[in-house]
Amino acid sequence: MRHGSTHRGSGSFLTFPVSGGALLNLVAFVPTDLDVEESWSAPGDVAALAAAYNGWAKQVRQVIEAMDHTFRWGIYDHAPLKTWSTDRITLLGDAAHAVTPHLGQGANQAVEDAITLAVLLQDAQAADIPMRLRRYEDLRIERTRQVHDGSREAGALYRSTELLPGQQAERIVAINDRLQLDTHDAERIANDALSAL
Repeated sequence: MRHGSTHRGSGSFLTFPVSGGALLNLVAFVPTDLDVEESWSAPGDVAALAAAYNGWAKQVRQVIEAMDHTFRWGIYDHAPLKTWSTDRITLLGDAAHAVTPHLGQGANQAVEDAITLAVLLQDAQAADIPMRLRRYEDLRIERTRQVHDGSREAGALYRSTELLPGQQAERIVAINDRLQLDTHDAERIANDALSAL
């Protein structure tokens, strides 16, 4: 099966090759009202996964039938923090703004944070740190809030039962464009802010 994604009802099924094509990674989103521990390694139940995808395309069922084991985890995000820094310490990435995986932005936003922080701290003296950390927050908090909200919006679109897959895709692309996920230049923005100090 070639990599791709399928949406049916309120679930999603995504596959893609890893390890140079030796393995196939599977990400299956199944809405539930059960609490699930925050873990990347909690064992899952292949039979329960198969039951959740009963009636889906033959290829989806074949992938699940070929599985020996699976892992499960809940998808959680946290409301963005109002502040990330003290005068000497700051947060970045998920520690400051965890997001759902629906736009693939967890690591990307951490990289944007790191680039912004690196630019703003270049050539900083000890006395400059508190002000530069505040500037880092000023540049990043609104951006990461928008990405957080966009990721939640994308998750709702993936679970939509009213939209056809093409309509879902169009709306996801619109979110990507609105958030400038491919074109946002954190380094330029940070350099402009540093020049203005």
